[in-house]
Amino acid sequence: MRNGLACGCRWLCNAMTSVSVLLLMLLALPITYDATARAFGHPTIWVFEVTMYALIATGFLANPVATRSGAHFRVTLLHKLFPRWRRALNVFSHLMTLLFAAILVGAGIYFVWYSWSNGIRSATLLGVPLWIPQLALPVGGVGLFLQTLAFLLTGEEPSEEDSQGVGD
Repeated sequence: MRNGLACGCRWLCNAMTSVSVLLLMLLALPITYDATARAFGHPTIWVFEVTMYALIATGFLANPVATRSGAHFRVTLLHKLFPRWRRALNVFSHLMTLLFAAILVGAGIYFVWYSWSNGIRSATLLGVPLWIPQLALPVGGVGLFLQTLAFLLTGEEPSEEDSQGVGD
């Protein structure tokens, strides 16, 4: 059961990472279009806003891969000072990350609901309903939660060779 849940968490995290990578690759299209249109004297009014929202979504959707690779902010000083307590410190860290992720999801859902229920739109020519780009907050929180839960269930840790924690 434990491994099945961890496998499901990893699968969802990999899906979020794939969407993040796809969004990042697709960002080149509107930027290239805008640069070309601007060169011919017809700048767009939508590219900056759309690419900004897509870039923010990409960052939040990349939470699982950043967590898995150890690229998120971590303090490793205590690991070095108390090597015998490393496992307990990691479990405590993961529990605090789960709490943070749960708060991020809850606050993000409230933020989205508030914007949706009050019809809040961006103050730009596009007038995008702000609940759409704000969805990145709770979705990113879910990714952070799932990857951290997978760490707790399997006992794995972030990849050490990919990152340098504060205190290294």
